Amino acid sequence: MPRWFYRQQARYGYRRALVQLRKGNLDQALDSLSRALSHYPCPAQIHVELGIVHWQRGQIEAAIVAFSEAIALDPTQVRAYGNRGLLYSLQGQLAAALADWQQALKHQPDHPLIHYNRGLLYLQQEDYAAALADFDQAIAANPNRAEAYLHRGNVYDQLGRQAEAARDWELALCNDLNLGQARLKLDQALQASCDRVLAEKLQVALNLDQITVTARQQANELTIELSRPVGVGINYFTLPDQIRQVLISWQSLNLKTFQLIARVGGADQRPGVMEWQGRYVVFQGQSCPTVQWHRVLLTAFVIFPPLGIPALVYAINLKQAYQRGDYLTAVQASKTIRALCRAGGAISLTLVTLVAGYWGYQQLHETRVKDLPSQAHLNPSPIGPAPKQPPLSELDD
Repeated sequence: MPRWFYRQQARYGYRRALVQLRKGNLDQALDSLSRALSHYPCPAQIHVELGIVHWQRGQIEAAIVAFSEAIALDPTQVRAYGNRGLLYSLQGQLAAALADWQQALKHQPDHPLIHYNRGLLYLQQEDYAAALADFDQAIAANPNRAEAYLHRGNVYDQLGRQAEAARDWELALCNDLNLGQARLKLDQALQASCDRVLAEKLQVALNLDQITVTARQQANELTIELSRPVGVGINYFTLPDQIRQVLISWQSLNLKTFQLIARVGGADQRPGVMEWQGRYVVFQGQSCPTVQWHRVLLTAFVIFPPLGIPALVYAINLKQAYQRGDYLTAVQASKTIRALCRAGGAISLTLVTLVAGYWGYQQLHETRVKDLPSQAHLNPSPIGPAPKQPPLSELDD
């Protein structure tokens, strides 16, 4: 048969192998590629696909051999360099991986995946400047790759550039909402920012000028850590009450307990000696929030029952919440009761005003209707037939 027929058959086998590879039929793909190898016009491409099949079958050494054969046949085969470099990096042969990727980038300088993989390797080696440069190149070549934003954000985080890290994690989520690692990183960055702001507010409110304050909120508990230098004193017997009063004024934090940990000394990022530790209830000793039963009962049974009845239910639950130690729920119930009573009074006053206005209008209208007949004499009109007009006289000639 003519040579072109075998080439066409090899091309068909190559395309069929790619389809089988996408479907995950590795044995069929391997068989089709092996058959097409002898007559395919670009055998280096066949070896690249053979390497991918071996890789997916877990035959790493065979995959490296296939990629090496592709490079021997075509020294400009970027995919072979890139994949072999990735396999070298997985085996821990970092120098060989970097060399392969460098060769690939010589032939295709803006290849996004190779820049991304090399950036990951530099990140593992803590070469943050080189990693940042590679991630920048990867994003410039492919702005929609969410993982590149994620790991560039990690580089920024290691460099202490928190704002830029948070921005990249947000961009990663914009490109892939299912990227859980970016969401976790962003949540941690937001929590760390809130904790720093809270620590600064505590330091100012408690007047702890020479003392380092850190804070960390987890659910309904706040952990406060103090570190004082030698020679600076703290009254630990009054400090918990001071913290409690400050936190009570910040009810929006929804805190129930706080833990106080204090150390003295410490230098060169080493923790000092522990000298105080305790856990406290934020609202300990606070009186029960007011209910104002007279307003609740008046609203429920007289003023506006549709809002007064819910206020009555909240009033009953308020005492129960306070007795079981849920002070925040009791405070919220007290606020809700006041809001319902005010709203009920306003609605009732509005309805009374509307009814009174309508009644007044009706009374005024009836009065005007009654007064109309008494004013008829001012404009009399004849009741009988109209008077006859005198006849016209003819004009004399």
